[in-house]
Order: sequence, then structure tokens, then C-alpha cells
Amino acid sequence: MPLRFGASAEALVAIDDQGSIVFWNDAATRLLGRDAAQALGRPCHEVLQGITPAGGHLCGPNCPVRASCRELRAPRRFEMVVRHTDGAELWLEATTCIVLDEEDRPIAIHLLSEAVSARHLVDLAETVIRKVSKPDASAPTTSSDQMPTRRELDVLSCLAEGLGTALIAARLGLSTATVRNHIQNLMFKLGAHSRAEVVVIAIKTGLVQLH
Repeated sequence: MPLRFGASAEALVAIDDQGSIVFWNDAATRLLGRDAAQALGRPCHEVLQGITPAGGHLCGPNCPVRASCRELRAPRRFEMVVRHTDGAELWLEATTCIVLDEEDRPIAIHLLSEAVSARHLVDLAETVIRKVSKPDASAPTTSSDQMPTRRELDVLSCLAEGLGTALIAARLGLSTATVRNHIQNLMFKLGAHSRAEVVVIAIKTGLVQLH
């Protein structure tokens, strides 16, 4: 019997004991930019191609998460970095539970959520602080066309709180596509290469303050 799930606002991806994707909900499509037809039946590592927060290897045929699940041991919550289909870097937190199908085979259900990791910010902080301290650094200028707009600052504040795209869109009454556009504009204006770096630069230069 195929797995059946109720509606969920969070991204759910289910993997069988062979590492193939057997469930992919609409929230996963919104988060990752791939629909179920592009994911179902394919090896998880080929679809997600995740790496560790430090840039190391994670997804692969011998994935340690898959090995743990096959032994009916759900891994602790972990973080990984994947690419959205539009090329944007996504920092994800994964929470996993294990269920058994009708033939007692393990199915790993991953709940994926987008987050700005505090650990990632710490890793970036030293490099970014050096960058914005240099006269020629890519930091916000005083010219009006380079300064973030009011709406971009609203998005920036949400990023600093650790909110993902969907939550930012809900809070500000925007579409997720518009939120992504604002984030891309922020990355360009601040000379950043990721969302986390945007937050670090914004905090260092006083565009946002953490309370």
C-alpha cells in the first residue's frame, strides 16, 4: 500500500530502504523548486545533492542518514545545504522519523524546514567582518539605488529572525517568489553570496539589530 499523508504546511520527503524517494508533498515543491514528478522514484542523493554546513560531502549512495534509518535509528536533527532550482542556496534543518511499511521495511520521513543557522553565522562572521572593514568591501553605499528599499529591509529583518521564505511571505503578505526576489536584491546590494552572509553583513553594518 502506498504511503498516505495528510496535508502539511511543512516540506515532507519520504525515502525507502533503497534510498529512493517515495513521497514528496506540495510544500517540498515550494521549498525546493522541484515537483513530485521530478523526484519520485529517484535516489534521494541525486535529487537533493546536499552538503554539510561546512561544505563537506553528505548526500551519496552511502549516506550515513540512510544507513541509520535502515537500522531503525532515526538520526538527530541535522542541517544541510542544498540548491533551489533557481540556483539559490538553501540552508535546511531536517527532522527524521522512521515508520514501517506493510512489509516491515523502514521508511524515513524527513521534515525539511529552511532556517538561518546560528552556527553558520558564526562560521561566516570572521570572514565577513574583515570584508566589510575594508574600504573597497562590498557593503551598502549611501547612494539611493544601492540602499535596500523599505520592503527589502522588512525581509532582511525577517531573515535575521531566522524565518524561511514561506514564513516571511506569510508575515509580509507577499508571494514566495517576491520574497526570493527581495533576497536576491539584498545579496547583490550587500555583496553577499548567501542568505546567512546577508544577515551577518546587515548586523555588522547596522542595517538590522538583534534584540
